[in-house]
Amino acid sequence: MPNHWFWTVKKGMEFKQATIGDIIESESQMVLYGAERFGDYFINASEFNHLLQQFIKSIDPDRFIFAMFLAQIRKHHLLALFSAIRLHHIQAMMNLRQVLEAGSCAAYAIANPDREGFADIDDKGIIDPTQELTNKRYKWLEDNFKKGSDAIKNMKGTINNSAAHSNIVYAHHNFRFDGQQGRFITPYFDIEDDYLVEADLWQIGNIAMGLMDLFYGVNKGLSVIKFVDDFLPKFKALETENHRLKAEIMSTERFKEAQKLASK
Repeated sequence: MPNHWFWTVKKGMEFKQATIGDIIESESQMVLYGAERFGDYFINASEFNHLLQQFIKSIDPDRFIFAMFLAQIRKHHLLALFSAIRLHHIQAMMNLRQVLEAGSCAAYAIANPDREGFADIDDKGIIDPTQELTNKRYKWLEDNFKKGSDAIKNMKGTINNSAAHSNIVYAHHNFRFDGQQGRFITPYFDIEDDYLVEADLWQIGNIAMGLMDLFYGVNKGLSVIKFVDDFLPKFKALETENHRLKAEIMSTERFKEAQKLASK
């Protein structure tokens, strides 16, 4: 545990992390003051998470597998939100990968409720969620809902290629050298970067938006899920705000420089 190390953020807040007690208290404050720290980015991600938790009125009993994966989505999406605002970028991305994988399974389960599409069960009752069945679900999604399939594939690919494995880029998030004292600093929290946290929060909202839109589309013609009465107006308002935040991020010099480097 780093001794006497804290990270100072906006509005004079200090997030101490010298002890486990410090960390628990700091993480609580990070979440409670999320809107003060990151404004509309935190608000949009939080409101999308709230809608994700509340957007369904009822699910037909035979679609219980969809409900199982929806529970995973809700849990890991909230964990991703907590992770981002508590300065744990990699943890946020790993939770989002769970959200995306569960999202593809949930979409498939709306139209294909049989358990045989998700796992083989041998004569001893051992469940085997084979890669062959995973590929079959992805193929179904690609054939029937290509836009949603491509979005999941691209976002998951980005996470896999960046944050899924340890690398020197993300090692910088938890490391500094104090030249005056001649020592390494290895904080528990990521060294705060407003731009990166805001981008994470935007992505968290965007993924919830994409999955709910996908579920709404798969359910059309089946009507096995009943959405809450005000789902569409709430969704559209949050969607508009998410697009505005995306445009704001893309207008920054930092984003433009990153795009230039990526195109070389």
